[in-house]
Amino acid sequence: MSNIKTTTVLAISGSLRSPSFTEKMLDSLLEGMGEVEVYKFYPHKMKIGPCTSCWSCWQGKNKGECIQKDDFQSIYAVYKKCEYFIIAAPVYVFGFPATVKNVMDRLFVNMESSQILMENGLTNHPQRYTPKAKGVLVSSCGFPDMENFTLMSEHFKKFMMHIGLTWAGEILIPSAGAANIPHLLDDNLEAVRKAGAELVNGTISPETRRIISDVPISKNDYREMATASFKGGLSGRAKTIAIGIKAMRAKGKKKRV
Repeated sequence: MSNIKTTTVLAISGSLRSPSFTEKMLDSLLEGMGEVEVYKFYPHKMKIGPCTSCWSCWQGKNKGECIQKDDFQSIYAVYKKCEYFIIAAPVYVFGFPATVKNVMDRLFVNMESSQILMENGLTNHPQRYTPKAKGVLVSSCGFPDMENFTLMSEHFKKFMMHIGLTWAGEILIPSAGAANIPHLLDDNLEAVRKAGAELVNGTISPETRRIISDVPISKNDYREMATASFKGGLSGRAKTIAIGIKAMRAKGKKKRV
């Protein structure tokens, strides 16, 4: 019998779309991580009630346990033992989709009913379980501007700090609609796989994160393509294809330089 410990990854796949580009990003990251044991959960397909702030997990006979016996328990069981905690979710109105935020809220059960001072001078609750895990955010956005990730990114970092996990990087791709242009984002996804390899050796490097976010289509062309796609019809489809061909040609010329 082997005594080699399997690395446990808790992955929350929060895109409600199918097929999902955000999940494709997540799967590319996991591929790059190599031989790991992945527990992937889809909150929107599970029965997970919202935290009701009843404080039952802080008091009485239910202390340390959520009074709601639903599918969150399976996520929490993996959370207690994971080495990596990955949340993959597209930007929904500058933040997390409600079903993902719901999972984050339910980790209230992991907090003790007291307040302490952290080393950084901020106030926190002690955690019942603090896995020595690295946290990574994976996200895509339908707008071409990186600024749209700001709130989600800061929220995730704050969340990691307060639950005692180590922030190890983020995988962010704007202009996600460009994924509909065949092979345009192949290099970006290859960089995501590289990020997975970097992650198991420490943290995702700033340079790799930059390459991942560098989508090979101008913001103006992307806006025109997205608008044409929303418009639909033959003219919208024709314009979308034309802009896609232009982007692929530009990418090819850039590689040859």
